[in-house]
Amino acid sequence: MKCSHLSVAAAAMLSFAPTGLAQEKAITADGSSTVEPITSAVVAEFVKARPDVRVSVGVSGTSGGFRRFWVGETDLSNASRAIKKAEIEKAAGKVEYLEALVAFDGLTIAVAKTTAIFGKEKPMMTIGELELLWCREAEGIVTNWSHLGSRFADAKITLSGAASTSGTFDFFTDAVNKKEGDTRGDYFATEEDQLLAEQTSKSVHALTYFGYAFYLHNQERVQPVAIDPRRVTVDAPADILAKVNEKRVANGKKPITNTPGQIHGVLPDVDTIGSNSYQPMTRPLFVYVNRKAVDRPEVQALMEFYLDEKRIGNREFMLDVGYVPAQRRLRDASRAILTSKIVGSAFGGEFGGLTAAAIAEKYQMHAKLLPAPTNATGSKGK
Repeated sequence: MKCSHLSVAAAAMLSFAPTGLAQEKAITADGSSTVEPITSAVVAEFVKARPDVRVSVGVSGTSGGFRRFWVGETDLSNASRAIKKAEIEKAAGKVEYLEALVAFDGLTIAVAKTTAIFGKEKPMMTIGELELLWCREAEGIVTNWSHLGSRFADAKITLSGAASTSGTFDFFTDAVNKKEGDTRGDYFATEEDQLLAEQTSKSVHALTYFGYAFYLHNQERVQPVAIDPRRVTVDAPADILAKVNEKRVANGKKPITNTPGQIHGVLPDVDTIGSNSYQPMTRPLFVYVNRKAVDRPEVQALMEFYLDEKRIGNREFMLDVGYVPAQRRLRDASRAILTSKIVGSAFGGEFGGLTAAAIAEKYQMHAKLLPAPTNATGSKGK
């Protein structure tokens, strides 16, 4: 697989350039460890055709990448989520950017191949069980897997996941806990997804999360947990729920409740991610491009190469790096944004909770491939 380089440390920088040539043109990218495999695979092909260009790809997380992007240190910023409202405000007056949607990912909840968390049952959880496990109020209370219900092991919980600088962290906490950044703090956090897979594989009672590519790259080590999108638990102990819910209500949150019944989980794969039936864990991936940088011929050439159907529309190429091609209408929208130099974000910093249809509509409108919506009087809405 082309993602064999996924063990790169969070602060590392990959440089793509033929050896022995004096390089006069340089492009710098940084950001998401989830998007890095796609960008690096594209760049590896690009520099073969353009030996006069050197491209560096860093991995400092979505938030970390944006911080470099705002001050002009990078030309491209890989992001595993859409830009936030606070980040839009920070960019104002500093840098204009183009928003390129390049692929879809299924955030994967992973456990060891030899996991003992679920007894003899297949790994499967509801979103409600994940919320009971990961919510801020669970810390110090939900410490044993059996605290989630009778089908879970009587064993100490071991958790790991994305660092707070990661777009994966933002997406996961929003999808599971309905608020970005809302999470228990007693887990091992890192930007290095490969390390998460390796550590999880060594413990039968460990659970982690990362992008689909890192699951594919580590199928001999870990397996995915099938996700039931219902926000309920099945038979969590009443005393545990009472303690957690007391804190949740005090924090203005809805209590978590038991709803007995059969669990119907969906596993992440090409079909479930591509059809958006793997919910709420399917997400689009982005590359943000400095508008001024696009005026440089080498950056324009790289982005045209990146967004060409031979890359982002090539099912074999995308699956080789571990992701799923976006729908053709979204790929067309990305190219339209680049061609017309349309600055800003389609989502205005409010991305959480959007359906797949809403994402597509907003992005196509931003690319001017769909008309703006009209209000009841027939005039265009804001």
